Amino acid sequence: MYKNLLEIPLRAANQFGDRISHQGRLADGVATHTFAEFARFIRVLAAGFAKAGLAKGEHVGFFVNNRYEWIATDFGLMALGAVSVPRGSDTTAKEIAFIFRHSQAVWLILETAAQLASLLETFEPEDWARCRRIFLVEDAGFDHVPESLRARVQSYADLARDGEAGLAADPGLLERQAAHITPDDLLTIVYTSGTTGNPKGVMLTQGNFLQNVEANTPRLQIDPAKAETTVVMLPSWHVYERAFEYCSLSAGLKLVYSHAGRFSADLLAERPQVLISVPRIWESIHQKLIKAMSEMPAFKRRLVLYFIKLNQLYLSAAQYVGGHYISLRRRSALRRGLAWLGRLAQTALLWPGHRLANALFKPFRAKVGGRLRLATCGAGSLPKYLDELFNAIGIPLINAYGMTECAPGIISRTVDGNTFGSTGIPFDNTEVELRRDDGTIAEIGEKGLVFARGPQVMKGYFRNPEATAAVLGPDGWLNTGDLAVRSENGEIIIVGRMKDTIVLMGGENVEPEPIEDKLKESLLIDHAVVIGQDQKQVSAIVAVNEEELLRLAGELKLSVNEICTEGEFSIENDVIYRILLKEVNSLISRTHGFKFFEYIARILPVRSDFSVGKELTQTLKIKRKYIEEKYHKLIERLFGEKDATN
Repeated sequence: MYKNLLEIPLRAANQFGDRISHQGRLADGVATHTFAEFARFIRVLAAGFAKAGLAKGEHVGFFVNNRYEWIATDFGLMALGAVSVPRGSDTTAKEIAFIFRHSQAVWLILETAAQLASLLETFEPEDWARCRRIFLVEDAGFDHVPESLRARVQSYADLARDGEAGLAADPGLLERQAAHITPDDLLTIVYTSGTTGNPKGVMLTQGNFLQNVEANTPRLQIDPAKAETTVVMLPSWHVYERAFEYCSLSAGLKLVYSHAGRFSADLLAERPQVLISVPRIWESIHQKLIKAMSEMPAFKRRLVLYFIKLNQLYLSAAQYVGGHYISLRRRSALRRGLAWLGRLAQTALLWPGHRLANALFKPFRAKVGGRLRLATCGAGSLPKYLDELFNAIGIPLINAYGMTECAPGIISRTVDGNTFGSTGIPFDNTEVELRRDDGTIAEIGEKGLVFARGPQVMKGYFRNPEATAAVLGPDGWLNTGDLAVRSENGEIIIVGRMKDTIVLMGGENVEPEPIEDKLKESLLIDHAVVIGQDQKQVSAIVAVNEEELLRLAGELKLSVNEICTEGEFSIENDVIYRILLKEVNSLISRTHGFKFFEYIARILPVRSDFSVGKELTQTLKIKRKYIEEKYHKLIERLFGEKDATN
């Protein structure tokens, strides 16, 4: 048990000392740091910040991407009781200005001088006047800092020199400060990137994150004695990544910082045992695997698909025997017992095939390093086809659910309870209720709104009491806005989001996520957004994979100009449209369990140029509002054409 988060790196330095804690790429090579070096760097930064005058309770705008300095700064700030307001260095100048003002920050930490220059036109004179000092992590371009700001700008190199001097004069600073940190202390204000609307500042405490460290680390089953490795590419400021880094430090993991362009190469080079990621990353790996299978000789492809299916059946049966399954109705003890015996027999029958499958899929596992024993997928719904495929080939992929407001963990599966399609069970010390519209508790198999209560629930939204009151009750229950059903055995399955639910003219409720997840199984489709509020039928915006689009155009002997004949974004070719619509209709059909009103009537094919910060959040979830606004003219035309044909 930890009294506060700052104890984590201090204990780790004593326990793991010379073991590598962090690794990252620099312009001239690879840099590594040990746990002992990391703890000392935190001391240096804390002493440097103290000499600059940073005080308890002051808010610090912190706009830096994943790197060693990020997590060290995080601990350095909390050591002084300062409140970090973090976001990545790729945040737009306009959004930085909004966050800096709304959070009432009086200090600013940036990555580069170029980033500072980008703020000159968006920051108002009063913003600069309020800012006591600006710290730059990198020295490059420091000479280009405007003369008017130069006196208040300090590089991390200078900050470290001040810190060394301060540490020499007061070596016990960190321990003295740590003794006064309590679980109730405000640690950070995280402005949600959000899939809709303006960001809100989520106030999270030391205790909110400590709950995640204490509840989630055991579920990762990390043996500190084994010195395992993880590769990370999610933004450090995002609570999913941030909480995982705290867990990693407490368990002695080596943390390798990567990015989208290097992620696949780093997996092969570092061969991690533990990994956290988001559905989009697994979708990308899935598409590569499916494409590789499609290029196999027919016999080998059929053999691989056969063993994938066999292993899925084995794993489902084995989980059932262990009490992990989905049943959306309450059954008698006799029926449960008979079903259990049937699954036990199935497990025994399929066991030899399961062993053979594990050997057969070794080359597939090698594509993520070959040593992966656990991968957690969060920050978005895990589609069942990804769930089944990766677990079947021997990559244990565990679903997790949470939100920024819970720092983030609420529910997850476990290594021993990894039921396909399930979201899992609540974290320790966490209560979860599924409620009907009238506030009563939903029955087994009945859809309800997810409410959560526990030590991880936020204090509220900063300077936004109305938004806080809308989701957080005086009794501590948080309305997550998500919909779920509960299985007979207590497992929970997230099925959608209340505000994303589409209501058709006939009154039918359509949850878009399952449809979108199914569409992304196609090699042709990178992203999908289901639309149709108040319409007769559902339609979809489909972002077409550029490589597959060009391949298809080549097969049809079409030039690039013939693919997009109208509009800046849309794909207008009639032949390609019919092929895409046929693909969509083959996926969203009764065969795959969809209801008739969920069928896609029309599609809007667009080029797949979705990017983080625009169409996608930092965790690669689609921003519905942004996308619908971007394509609103095309959507209006789409619905107009549809209505004309009815």
